[in-house]
Amino acid sequence: MKYSPQIYAKAFSEIAVKPSAKSDVLVKNLLILIKKNNDQHLLKKIYERAEKLVREQAGKRKVVIETARPIKNVDKVIEKIVKKDDILDKRINPDLIAGMRVIINDEVQFDGSMARKLKQLFK
Repeated sequence: MKYSPQIYAKAFSEIAVKPSAKSDVLVKNLLILIKKNNDQHLLKKIYERAEKLVREQAGKRKVVIETARPIKNVDKVIEKIVKKDDILDKRINPDLIAGMRVIINDEVQFDGSMARKLKQLFK
């Protein structure tokens, strides 16, 4: 029987949120099931969805700060955006050309990049 990435992710997240002595065996069995169903190509989606489910259950946000190049004082800006329990990911993304983008829980909250401005200009 085939399962969607969401089903696999829910199973993994339940194991992660409520760990027990059987957790290792349960994870191993899930991985065996994924292989048996030839769903290895879904592993990235499964991981991303499981991570999101665990984060939501813990009440945490994932905050991604992207800049076109390294910025010296970016930590001062980040302190104003990020909460204590947030999961922070700082990335350099040259495709932005210049500026910054803030993504919270996989949704763009602020896009001050030159790439976005050029895209809007030449629509």
